[in-house]
Amino acid sequence: MPLLRARVVIVIAAAFAVAALGVARLAASLATPATVDLQATVDSLSTRVVTAEWIVMDHDMSGDAPGYQMPPAMMPGMPKNGEERLAVAVTVVNTGDGTRPLRPGKEFALHAGEQGRRWTPHSDTFGELPRLAPHNTVEGTLFFDLPPAELTASAAWIEWTHGDSANRLAIPMDGVSAGPSHSHNP
Repeated sequence: MPLLRARVVIVIAAAFAVAALGVARLAASLATPATVDLQATVDSLSTRVVTAEWIVMDHDMSGDAPGYQMPPAMMPGMPKNGEERLAVAVTVVNTGDGTRPLRPGKEFALHAGEQGRRWTPHSDTFGELPRLAPHNTVEGTLFFDLPPAELTASAAWIEWTHGDSANRLAIPMDGVSAGPSHSHNP
């Protein structure tokens, strides 16, 4: 009977050790990388941010604008008050010989500041691209709605999470330093 108890204790201890190792690996894979790179490669997919710029939305709310002035809340798809739309162009290349899964609209997020501000894309131009064929390239634009001050007040990056890997990609700051010169307010 004592031998059986010892075996049970060993099995339980081994199970806890395996679980702890799994949790440690999961935490390490989900941890935000400390460096920001110009390009990242995961599973034969190589990606980089090409450009980033504020989009000027055509919704003049000034008193001298012609026609009926519709408030932003009545214009579907427009950024909320205090937010602007940032367009981030991204290129993904499959350098391998096999087809690779890819979900650009779900794999990319915009991060800013040490407080961990995070924005998922409002929309993108990639469409429903579930995979990328060997030796092919896809270019698309991710659109994020955010207050411009959030991006300009601290360091910002695009995070690409593909499989178990998370990579920080540098954002070319040309045209990103300030939001467009317009307002949603009447």
